[in-house]
Amino acid sequence: MTDMIITPDNRVFIGIGSNLGNGPANCIESIQKIVSDERVTFGAVSSLYVTSPVSSVQQENYYNCALCINWNESPFKLLEFLNHIENSIGRKRDTPHGPRIIDLDILLFGTIILNHPILTIPHPALHKRRFAIVPCLEIDPAIVHPLFRKPLEEFLKNIDSSQKVEYSRQITVNVQLTNVCHRQDN
Repeated sequence: MTDMIITPDNRVFIGIGSNLGNGPANCIESIQKIVSDERVTFGAVSSLYVTSPVSSVQQENYYNCALCINWNESPFKLLEFLNHIENSIGRKRDTPHGPRIIDLDILLFGTIILNHPILTIPHPALHKRRFAIVPCLEIDPAIVHPLFRKPLEEFLKNIDSSQKVEYSRQITVNVQLTNVCHRQDN
């Protein structure tokens, strides 16, 4: 794969979270699995954050981050790929909204708006989740929600302050130089 220019129209933001086992290690393992795939061009990764769960199910805090990539296939192929990674790390889907060893969500896929029984883009709860918005804004402070056509930052003021997001640490990603894209600033 050759170097690629990443523009707002071909970027994919993936939300990554874990609150079972070694959360930071689970997040980093999933990032490494994603960026090592030949269909992926790495863009950027946010810092790791400790966040409160947004669920009625009692559980531990999460570690969350966001990953920005370029994906050269359909959103459905990306969903299949991410589900495969979740399964390989040990994800069980037995408790809805419950604890997870890893959770990989497609938050944004360029400017695509998709409402399908197995996939909704943008993620239907993105604008309600501080733990998803903050890492995305770290990567791109000017990012706009394609459905609502508003900057993501504007949604933060309407989110309940009980949703805690605390900086934990930076993440280092090992990628081959041929698998790195450069963001085009407008």
